[in-house]
Amino acid sequence: MPDSGKNSVNLGQMTAIKHENGALLVLAGPGSGKTYTIIQRILHLIEKSNVDPASILVITFTKAAAREMKQRFRQKTAGRAWPVNFGTFHAVYYHILKTSCHYRSGNIISDYEKRELLKTILQRPGFTCTDEEETIDSLLGEISRFKNDGCPPENRDPECGLISREEFARLYRSYDEALRREEKLDFDDMVLRCRDLLVSRPDVRKAWQQKFRYILVDEFQDINPMQYEVLRLLAQPENNLFIVGDDDQSIYAFRGARPEIMLGFRQDYPQAGIVELTQNYRSTPEIVTAAGRLIAANKSRFIKKAQAVSPSGEQVLYRGYSTRDEENESIATEIARFPEGFNETAVIYRTNQDAAAMAEKLTEKGIPFRMKEKLKSPYRQMAAQDILSYLSFALEGRKRKDFYRIMNRPSRYISRSAVNGETVDFEELFDFYSEKPYMREILRKFQMDLERLKRMDLYAAVNYIRRGMGYDEYLVRTASEKGTDKNELLKEAEWFQKQVRQFRSLEQLKEHIALYEKELEKAGRDPDSREGVSLLTMHASKGLEFDTVYIPDCNEGIIPHRKSMKDEAVEEERRMLYVAMTRARKRLTLTYVAGTKEEPGFLSRFLTDLVRQPVLQ
Repeated sequence: MPDSGKNSVNLGQMTAIKHENGALLVLAGPGSGKTYTIIQRILHLIEKSNVDPASILVITFTKAAAREMKQRFRQKTAGRAWPVNFGTFHAVYYHILKTSCHYRSGNIISDYEKRELLKTILQRPGFTCTDEEETIDSLLGEISRFKNDGCPPENRDPECGLISREEFARLYRSYDEALRREEKLDFDDMVLRCRDLLVSRPDVRKAWQQKFRYILVDEFQDINPMQYEVLRLLAQPENNLFIVGDDDQSIYAFRGARPEIMLGFRQDYPQAGIVELTQNYRSTPEIVTAAGRLIAANKSRFIKKAQAVSPSGEQVLYRGYSTRDEENESIATEIARFPEGFNETAVIYRTNQDAAAMAEKLTEKGIPFRMKEKLKSPYRQMAAQDILSYLSFALEGRKRKDFYRIMNRPSRYISRSAVNGETVDFEELFDFYSEKPYMREILRKFQMDLERLKRMDLYAAVNYIRRGMGYDEYLVRTASEKGTDKNELLKEAEWFQKQVRQFRSLEQLKEHIALYEKELEKAGRDPDSREGVSLLTMHASKGLEFDTVYIPDCNEGIIPHRKSMKDEAVEEERRMLYVAMTRARKRLTLTYVAGTKEEPGFLSRFLTDLVRQPVLQ
């Protein structure tokens, strides 16, 4: 980077830094020195253009980015405490509300309060949705998207979501009315209420416009329509907007961000200039070229000319494996050879759950790892917990807690009141149902099945629980009742069955699970730590960089994700892979799983843009 020992500033950076008044769009690709450019631009405004530091507003998308920007600015000011304003969109907009409308921190609704409020609404007559955690998450996410878009809920696609458009509109209105009645704001309301304030109060709007005469925005591609609308109101009438971003890294559609806002910036500001920062100070030419070829396939984008400053390095590697286990074993073994590089190595996945198997493999090899996002142990999934309870009940003493979990999975019509003590005695169960012959027959079969499990190895026992005792049928029926995909539950059971194959006893399996979950907890304890190999999602990798990056599971259905197969969604999926690839400084490896005849895997269409067919290992 230009501020890391080099004093040279390239032409694009210099043009951006010296820009005077009016709007400017700065196209800043990965590793192009955008933070350096923003800081130098602030210094230029103060030192060369005599702009009042208090009239400069710098907006970022995360608290961490705002802290870093502020810290790096202060390092350049030789101890001078210039009152430049740094903050996130939410922090800045909330500051306006707090100052002008006397809102306080107590007005902000907590995540817990928000979830409880929605659960209460769903319990009212006329709502068909359950109040399960996943349902609440999905509905809150959908409400947030509509707030960020500034669209009425009646505009919702009738084919999308868990509930009908009419029911969603009622839920949205009920939620919004409850917040207003209790004088509460959620994070999205900070933007909406700020917009309403600036539109309805010209005097307030003018005061803030005069305060913030120069506005600089980092990561502009992540902006959503409501944030942009407020930004435009604040920038008037001088429109001294200095926006920095990369439309190729717009990957937050689920928050309402769209590259179209950045692509249409010069239509909103016809007099705006445009500058491209073409030099990549991060990655080798091989990585820059591969990433450039990938993203060039997208149609809705600014065409750019990225050039690597670094000398030529290693070729980008593309590998194929027959199974996911072989893929993980190969990557983990390769990582293990270079312990000195653990802290500068990342394995980047499409989703958090995809990282679970690699976390387990690293645990087995004693390789330390860290996770920016907390990963739920796959052993805590319903199917895994149910089958573990079956095994524990059959092999380790008939504890009541295990029995309660499995007795009606599948349904056997057994009542909880049939069990009295901490352990279960089948003779007592027979006595309880002495006048119900059909229940005694059900219990006798259950007892015989449990006895059979004792004579089997773990893999065979799990197979018998699933197919001999009717557990798979229970999963299919459960999915049907909940309106979910039966294949997801069956995959959980299949995954667990494959996992147990490597263990000779239930005790050994439980020891492994305990160690694995301990390492998961440790890895997620300090998300900002740089100790150990980083396991990241593509979203979480944004803004980070590493010497070595692995991107596994480059398969159709994973990247692009099976739920994102429409044109616009596929372009965002390609941008996500682009972001992941451009985290690498020196070494980049992309892999996929070819699968077997029974379970074939298909190479991601994105890799076919880069290589004919990865070499099978």
